Amino acid sequence: MPQVASARAEFLVGMRAFAPLSMSIIPFGVVCGAAASTAGLTPLQASAMSWVIFAGSAQIAATQLFASGAPLLVILATAAIVNLRFLMYAASLATHFRGQNRRWQALIAYLLTDQAFGLTIVHRTQHPERQADLRWFYLGVAGTTWLAWQLATIAGILLGSLVPPSWSLDFIVPLTFIAMVVPLLSDRAMCLAAAAGALASVLLVLPLKLNLIGAALIGVVVGVVAEKLWSRA
Repeated sequence: MPQVASARAEFLVGMRAFAPLSMSIIPFGVVCGAAASTAGLTPLQASAMSWVIFAGSAQIAATQLFASGAPLLVILATAAIVNLRFLMYAASLATHFRGQNRRWQALIAYLLTDQAFGLTIVHRTQHPERQADLRWFYLGVAGTTWLAWQLATIAGILLGSLVPPSWSLDFIVPLTFIAMVVPLLSDRAMCLAAAAGALASVLLVLPLKLNLIGAALIGVVVGVVAEKLWSRA
């Protein structure tokens, strides 16, 4: 019973951790659903994109390419490239969930998002004594994110073109990332890595959004090098 109570408590903590980010995730989901609807996808196709891809940036990119008549191979390649950052997320989370069985690992992999990754890492850092129940915290965050995203996407599909372009709701994407990154900036190496990645994302000019992947790699390299140099000093 104590283990069940602890798992339930961590799950609820994860759900509550999602609440502040819902203010950005839900409008973004509505925008994704509306974009898919206005691009010519049927409601079923737009909804299927949401639960199969389950990644806002990739959904927006795929929707824009579909609307412009791009070949299917280009659409799939672009979505894959945009989502390459999840390889880094998964590598980081693997150290915490390596002991889970295959079913748990498959569920964790499917539900992986920027928000779930960031909040889980912050929670793990702040509460190392709760490592045993970390999967339940993750499931609370990621599961709530999935449900909110699907409902928001469906709302966007139904609303369709009623969301005016003048609202410019795409600004919520960088705001969400900033909200996740700031709590992680606990030392000089992390601050330098964040600054280098941000600067590189602006200065790099690469096709297919490869500047985001390049900036992420530059930030990682700068952070690792800086940490090693300062640890020797």
